[in-house]
Amino acid sequence: MKDKKLLVAPLSAILLASSLLFFFSQAGDGVGAAGGDYIASGRPLPGFSLKNTRGEVVSLDSFRGKVVLVFLGYTSCPDVCPMALKKYAEVERLLGNRADEVVMLFITTDPQRDTPSTLEKFVAGFSPNIVALTGTWEELAAVWQKYHARPLEQASEGSYVTHSAVIYVGDRSLVLRKILTPEMPAEEMAREIKKLI
Repeated sequence: MKDKKLLVAPLSAILLASSLLFFFSQAGDGVGAAGGDYIASGRPLPGFSLKNTRGEVVSLDSFRGKVVLVFLGYTSCPDVCPMALKKYAEVERLLGNRADEVVMLFITTDPQRDTPSTLEKFVAGFSPNIVALTGTWEELAAVWQKYHARPLEQASEGSYVTHSAVIYVGDRSLVLRKILTPEMPAEEMAREIKKLI
């Protein structure tokens, strides 16, 4: 058991670094970064239509008018996913009464294990305002491709699925304005988000 834990951290670090390298090297119809900072190219966030934990169809356009944060992950993720959601909960607190002008979307990369009830329980442990989204493997695969978060394989017991290494931030018109990382201090994230409110 101890050996497994020792292997998870290096594997997660390698996958996170690979994901970042892949992300920043890609171009095309997905999302791309501009320069070496976290300011994005100003293109619209790639659209999608998925289901929330109540089974309602939700599109990215449903959130027009709010600052939108998009993160792709899975509930059994041991490190980056909980870090991203915990950081968002801290950002909400820092934003105070302006937090209702921002929404975080958590899109699963493990639809086989992340049932609606599992997703609901997971995100509620961080903030009741995080919207968890799921869909069929095919629906989600299209979103993963656009956001450069490609699972290594369809998840089975013991397999590793990936997540995005960044949080995409869109303005009220759903144009990508910032790319943040879960490692950033919450205060810095809140400052960047406030610029878009």
